[in-house]
Amino acid sequence: MDTNRFIKRLTEIVEEYISDEEAYSDDVQLEVNTQTWDMEIADPDNDIPGCDYWPMMDLVRMSSGNAGQWEPDPEAIAEVAAEYVFTE
Repeated sequence: MDTNRFIKRLTEIVEEYISDEEAYSDDVQLEVNTQTWDMEIADPDNDIPGCDYWPMMDLVRMSSGNAGQWEPDPEAIAEVAAEYVFTE
């Protein structure tokens, strides 16, 4: 995994969340497995060892072009990526 691939995958997960936001609770999280770099939308009660959790709502912002719509927040996504050191 490298930073660009991580950001791309994280953005895809956020877009997945936005596309079906009603299917999730308000406090749903992004789960990042720090061993495999797998990511998924997770229940807020998850607490799996070796995984980090980030609130999904912290990774979105209001769309500037479509009022009332969410979009991925590139700055917030970059801040999450900056928390990790990739060696590959």
